Amino acid sequence: MGDAEREAALRLALDRLALAQHFAHGPGDERRFPEPALTPHDALRARLGPLFPGLGLYDAVLESTEHLGEPELGIGDALDDLIDIARELEGVLLRWESTSEADALWHLRFGFDSHWGKHLRSLQLYLHRRAR
Repeated sequence: MGDAEREAALRLALDRLALAQHFAHGPGDERRFPEPALTPHDALRARLGPLFPGLGLYDAVLESTEHLGEPELGIGDALDDLIDIARELEGVLLRWESTSEADALWHLRFGFDSHWGKHLRSLQLYLHRRAR
């Protein structure tokens, strides 16, 4: 699979993931579980970087709803977005396998709402621009 095909597959996977999170509802699990041991960020960068060599930096609006017409700009890193999403999903999978379905679903939804959802949307927009 070439780079363009791999990025097209990633765009589709991100679309499916964005849709799937809408159905991740559950009451949560009141029990306390230890945090799962995730793959280190650098190890994922070493693994994913060669698969997506075209992913780079992009201009990002950090907050788009506070002061209309006065955007706070920053720099995004598409590979870092992908790594953050992968690590969050790894945590959900580990919870699914070792704690409970309720715990995993709660973390999937909470993580999307509080962290990796913005990475997903930013990466989708970046990939959309690259595909034109």
